[in-house]
Amino acid sequence: MNEKPGARSSVFQKELEFLEEARKVADAKDPSMDHLRHGYVDVLSKYERLLGEAKLLTSVSDRLHHKLNQANDKLKEQSEEINNINEDLKVNNQILQDTIDQLLRARVSRRAGTIVLIIAILLFLVSEGILEPLIEKETGDFYVGLGVKLVIALLLRPIDFLTEKYLMRRALRTAQAQ
Repeated sequence: MNEKPGARSSVFQKELEFLEEARKVADAKDPSMDHLRHGYVDVLSKYERLLGEAKLLTSVSDRLHHKLNQANDKLKEQSEEINNINEDLKVNNQILQDTIDQLLRARVSRRAGTIVLIIAILLFLVSEGILEPLIEKETGDFYVGLGVKLVIALLLRPIDFLTEKYLMRRALRTAQAQ
């Protein structure tokens, strides 16, 4: 409340004046019975009014306190609901991220498989067209050519692994850059 320093006393000005009058009656040396009775009736009237106002203020205060408690309870419920929703969102985000990672791995794996297939075809063509005739001409042994083809076939898996690893790193760098 923005009240001026003298505002409180002006709100209770009538009460302060009455209190001063009651003090004068109490301090009087020889007050008359009528004067005392009149003062007592005034005190009784003011006290009755004060008691009514206190009851009203207490009732209003109780209602406001009850509403405040209800509002706090509702805020707690909403806060718990928001926390639950946030937890669900975290779980859903993690599931989504895992799905994205799996899709990325599948895409990279498919691309790596395609590249390895192209490399295998090229190695097969080089083996059949260049290496095998050279080996048969130099050694005349069919099994040496077959051994070279076996080495090439065994090298396809490490080539696939290295290609996939390289493509995955590149895809992760691209995803982080975005």
